[in-house]
Parts: sequence; C-alpha cells; structure tokens
Amino acid sequence: MTAKKSLGRIKELLEEKKKLHLLISFHRRSLLLHNTVEMLSLLSKEIKQLLSAERVTIFLLDPKKEELFARSATGLDTRMTASLRFPVSQGIAGYVVRTGRSANVKNAYRDKRFDPRFDELSGFKTGSVLAVPLKNSTSEIIGVLEVFNKKGGSKFSKEDEGLLELVSGQLSGSFEISQLLDQLRRSNLEAIYILAQAAEYRDQEDTARHLKRISDYSAVLAKAMALDDQTVEMIRFASPLHDIGKIAIRDSILRKPGRFTPEEHDEMKRHTLLGYEILKDAQSPMLQLAREVALTHHERYDGAGYPRKLKGEQIPLAARIVSMADVFDALSTERIYKPPWPFERVVEYIEGEAGKHFDPAVVEAFKGALSKIEAVMKSPVRE
Repeated sequence: MTAKKSLGRIKELLEEKKKLHLLISFHRRSLLLHNTVEMLSLLSKEIKQLLSAERVTIFLLDPKKEELFARSATGLDTRMTASLRFPVSQGIAGYVVRTGRSANVKNAYRDKRFDPRFDELSGFKTGSVLAVPLKNSTSEIIGVLEVFNKKGGSKFSKEDEGLLELVSGQLSGSFEISQLLDQLRRSNLEAIYILAQAAEYRDQEDTARHLKRISDYSAVLAKAMALDDQTVEMIRFASPLHDIGKIAIRDSILRKPGRFTPEEHDEMKRHTLLGYEILKDAQSPMLQLAREVALTHHERYDGAGYPRKLKGEQIPLAARIVSMADVFDALSTERIYKPPWPFERVVEYIEGEAGKHFDPAVVEAFKGALSKIEAVMKSPVRE
C-alpha cells in the first residue's frame, strides 16, 4: 500500500471513529431527553453534525389530513418552521411517506419530486437531499427525517443513507417514549388543574376565568422582569395552583361573606400549608415551583405575611410575582364580600404597597406593564 493510500485510509478510519462517537452521543441523548420539543431540537443539531449537512428538518405525519408538518428545523425561526406544512402528495418527503423508501437526491432541482417553493420563501438553496422514513414500533410511518446539502459540495453517499436510517430508528423509538411521557405529564397536570379548579370553585364562581387571569397576569409580570422564556412559562403554568390547598378548607369559611373570627382566619391561612402537602411529592420542575408558590404566596415583602413570616428575597421570586397577580385580581373583580375596584384605584394601592406587601422590583415591572395588565383584565375568557 502506498503512503498516499495509507494516509487516505487513516483519514477514513478517523472519520468513521468520529461518526461512531457522534452516533453514541446521539443514542445517549435520545435516551436522556424526554421532552418532545427539546429532544427533536437538540437531536436535529446532532444529526446535522453527524451527516455534515447544512440543514436538518424533522417532519411528522398528520394522518387525518394526510399532511406533513415540520416539528424541528435547524437554521429556521419558529414562525418559518411552523409554516412548513404540505400534503403527502408533494415533495421528496411526501414521496418517502407514500413509498416507505428512502430518497437520496444528488441534485434537487433536477428531480421532479422536489418542490422549490420553500427555497423561494426562505432564501435557502437546496442542492442534495437525503430523506428517510420515521417509523413507530409497528412499522407505521410517523414522519420523515430529511437532511440537506452535504458540506463541501459533495453528495450524500450510500453510507450516509445507511447511517441516517440507523439514526432514524433510534429517533423513532425515542420519539415514541417522549410522546408517551408527554401524554403522562399532560394527564398528571390535567388531574392537578381539575383539583385546583375544584378548590377555587368552592371559593368563587368565575373559577376558570380567575385561574386564567392569574396565569396571564403572572406571565406578564415575569416577562416584564426580563425573566427568560422558560421561566416565564413555568410561572404561567404554576401560578393557577397557588390556592390548591383550599380544597381542604370548610365551605363555611371559604364562602363566608363577612369578616373571619381569629380562629377562622387561622384555619383559612392553613391553605398554604395544605397546598404544599398536596404537591410535596411532585417530581416535575413546574410542579415543584407550584409547591413553592402554594406555600409562600401569602408572605409579605416586609415579613408580616404567613405561614413563615419570610422577608424580602427569602420569598421565592415566583411567589412574589403570583402574590401581586392574586391581589390585583382580587381587588379588580367582584367577590362575595366586595364590589370590584376601578383599575386606577387598584394601581394606586399596589404602588403604595411597594416595600411593604410587595417586592419593589415586581411593582416596577407592574408599572411598566400596565397596558398589558389592563388588557388581560378586560379580555373575555371562555369557560
């Protein structure tokens, strides 16, 4: 073997080793990631590196509409990704669904199956395309994994095709597991939200509207405080569970129109501890956050709240946000014990409670988001 051939063989072996490491990394990630959106997004990047491709798109099949829609697309924003939807009768990906066979296209513009409209919309120039089917455990096609433009101007090889088919099998299995876990999470959340609605229903009549407003107010405030999108969404979904402990409070107290006796007030305050107990074994980060909020949303910034008389930043930020959202909603809506306050009066009250009831930083965020807060207050909410 000549020195040139030996060098070439060494390069091939190094490239194979690199691909093997990437494939192992892909497999490990696919086992660890169980949030569907996060999983597909991160694994798309792994596939892009593994195949030395310029772009990767994962399409899922909508069998009822007989359409493919993009679930993840590297290099595209959310809006553009969401716009990728077309019938299975069109495109190279559609061909893969119809036939169940992979497609390795050397020059897309010379292939009659290729639809150039996306290139026209995005400005991307498609050259080579490699597309393989995604199948579930019963070998039914559930989508298409498609990679575009081998880097360096070369074409996708037969080895690339085999590698992508191998990746597709791993991705399909992980996707099924992820979907099942997502479904389980939704079922658990649904059960807990039903419990939260049951708790609120015993306390007031506009239960669904109240929970939706609390959720929206909390998200507006969190966003106004420049929290990251994931934290904003966590607070949005955790906030409706703030009063879940009321499920264990007597109706005679919850629905009492007049003032509480000291004993009744003490019992009412127990709903924070009861809410914590209901959620104490929660495993998901969102429900763990909800547990903190349930326990501490009646603490005050000046330390005069309950149940633990926490002060300032000892109170979790999410609870400081939800506390204000809850008070704003209580004052601006009709309750069995009072008529609604005008918007301006509520704003004046909250501003006056900065440093006392409320975190001054949350009050500043509130003041900077008044138009959005008022829009939530006035918006109709369907039951």
